[in-house]
Amino acid sequence: MKHVLLFLAVVLLTGCSKDSEVTAQTMTQKLYITIDGKTLSVELVDNVATQTLVAALQEGDITYEAHDYGGFEKVGALGRSLPTNDTQTTTQAGDVILYSGNQIVLFYGSNSWSYTRLGQPGRGMSR
Repeated sequence: MKHVLLFLAVVLLTGCSKDSEVTAQTMTQKLYITIDGKTLSVELVDNVATQTLVAALQEGDITYEAHDYGGFEKVGALGRSLPTNDTQTTTQAGDVILYSGNQIVLFYGSNSWSYTRLGQPGRGMSR
């Protein structure tokens, strides 16, 4: 059994023209997952589930317990429900998925199922 701690850092990148008009704005949100003292970076996808998760994380860290399942993932109850937008997805190691609206799945192998994607490995993590 492993306890997983989630917390958030947001980076806002803004490009401006010579006239000081905003010409492009990109928000990159990263989720940092700490497992047994090791922290991994996950780049969040932009959907209603991640927006709701970000709002919850702004109130404080979320800790949950994840268990091995099927030899390719760790899954645990989030303790709250998030909106879903399930699509057929083939996962890869490092993917973070919402399952059934209330479970976070961390993949260390591959699976194909209908999930709501939350994020994928950030820089420095291999896929």
